[in-house]
Amino acid sequence: MFKQLICVLLLMSGFIASARAEQGCPYTTQIVYADGHYRAQDNGLRWQSPKVASRGVVDGFIGAVFMPGDGEERGNGYVDKCIYRTSWNGVVALRPSRGNEIINMSLTSSLYWKLQPDAFELPVYTCVDSQPDNCAFKVNDKRTDLSVVR
Repeated sequence: MFKQLICVLLLMSGFIASARAEQGCPYTTQIVYADGHYRAQDNGLRWQSPKVASRGVVDGFIGAVFMPGDGEERGNGYVDKCIYRTSWNGVVALRPSRGNEIINMSLTSSLYWKLQPDAFELPVYTCVDSQPDNCAFKVNDKRTDLSVVR
């Protein structure tokens, strides 16, 4: 009986850990404007936009883009950007960052992510939805230091 209880607890802890590892793009309420950039901090990731000239309120989530690492593989790649609408009818794209690391990610849900070729006919996954959580992904443990690549 004791062994069965331990097994059940171990299985449950695995499910809880995997549920915590899943995340989505930041919510609009988490995004702030500072020094010409839109920024957010969410689940250990820093998100930042390129420098923008006009400041507006981020009032809607549009979608996200995932770049697979090899072919159409969903388990190895990265979220290229999360895209938002602003009050001045502009579009802002936030990109994830962890300093000099390339963040290895995988897609967790197939319901909202759709495979499409991009402008260069390369495979990318896009998620178009009004809820950032529906564009879910998982940050993997694999890390690559960008300073080695440069």
